[in-house]
Amino acid sequence: MKYFLPFAGSLLITVSGLAQRDCRWLDYKQQQLKADPSLAEKVEAVESFTRMQLRKPSVAVTGVGTKDNIPALITVPVIVHIVYNSSSQNISDAQVLSQLDVLNADYGKHNADTSAIPSYYSSLAANSGFRFVLAGVDTDGHATTGIVRKSTNATSFTLNDNVKYSSRGGDDAWDRDRYLNIWVCNLSGDVLGYSSIAGGSKETDGVVIRYTAFGTKGTAVSPYNKGRTTTHEIGHWLNLIHVWGDADCGDDEVADTPPQSAATYGSPSGIVVSCGNTPYGNLYMDYMDFTDDIGMHLFTYGQRDRMRSLFAEGGFRQPLLTSSAGTAVTGGAGSGMTVPGTGGGVIVDLHPNPATSTLSVNLQGKARVGGILEVYNQVGMKVMTVRVTELSFQLNVSGLAGGVYFLRLEDGGSSKFIKL
Repeated sequence: MKYFLPFAGSLLITVSGLAQRDCRWLDYKQQQLKADPSLAEKVEAVESFTRMQLRKPSVAVTGVGTKDNIPALITVPVIVHIVYNSSSQNISDAQVLSQLDVLNADYGKHNADTSAIPSYYSSLAANSGFRFVLAGVDTDGHATTGIVRKSTNATSFTLNDNVKYSSRGGDDAWDRDRYLNIWVCNLSGDVLGYSSIAGGSKETDGVVIRYTAFGTKGTAVSPYNKGRTTTHEIGHWLNLIHVWGDADCGDDEVADTPPQSAATYGSPSGIVVSCGNTPYGNLYMDYMDFTDDIGMHLFTYGQRDRMRSLFAEGGFRQPLLTSSAGTAVTGGAGSGMTVPGTGGGVIVDLHPNPATSTLSVNLQGKARVGGILEVYNQVGMKVMTVRVTELSFQLNVSGLAGGVYFLRLEDGGSSKFIKL
């Protein structure tokens, strides 16, 4: 919303017996700026760079083609730090993978609930052009599942970033130029999550999510059990602001989000007008509002452009484009065999993941029929070889033992799955 209008009302919907969404990104940002006054200059530098990128007369930042060497599909290697005090907080691999599925659906506009977007706002919904994959290589070049588990004596964590330091009962961040750090833990109070700010330090870069609001299964509790807390916080990590601009009819620096008087809570419906945003009212189904998970459905084209501008030449997140952390080491010790996450322009989507008996394989990008698909276990042993006869097919994995596997195509594409 790039303009201000007089206050015209606000919406506050509560759900009896349930805590409201509480993202503490703004509080965290203010806390960080107070602790380090020099940070304000770094944050403003990111904003100035973003404004400059968005003024360039090219549509390519939207993900159709490239702009300033930004690929149409940006792959983000993810490391999930599970910091737990009790067994219930030590969430399963399956719960982690369910969150990755949500992120890829939401940021790729593959989420089924786009059908719930009102017709008058459906044209705003954008494919943001991001793909999130669990890291396959750790900071020392060794194979990793992309999940780190750390037992702690701390019963809960706050905005003081203790969860991001091993010396304070948490787990140290991995290099932000190679990974997106996600910490899953028990956050105190009703806080569901918070994100670092663009321009902040490497040691604290990433997002923190409450273990009961992460993914779609296991410990995830309604109304925050559809993975949208993480979608929201990564939006902040990619420099998005709340849709109401964190002020009464504030500015979120995005042109195609209507002005809005305040956060929206619960699961609203119909047209809710504020700040003179007639005829269609608040965009409360946006991922950057505070509605329940079930009511979040979209990023706009303007939000997409703002996020992607961080990856332009000289941008704050641009180093991630050259990260090889999404490469999975599948060979045995010293074999040197690797599987590029999107090698050769081939994209591999697998569902369901984890799988019990059948895995649906969907090949995109520069995939071709006639190639060879191979499956390796975690120690680099080849356990399956299949010739690709269709770009979408079912793979029978019922005979595999439970564990993590790496699927590789001879064209260079790869992916990772868990067999239950």
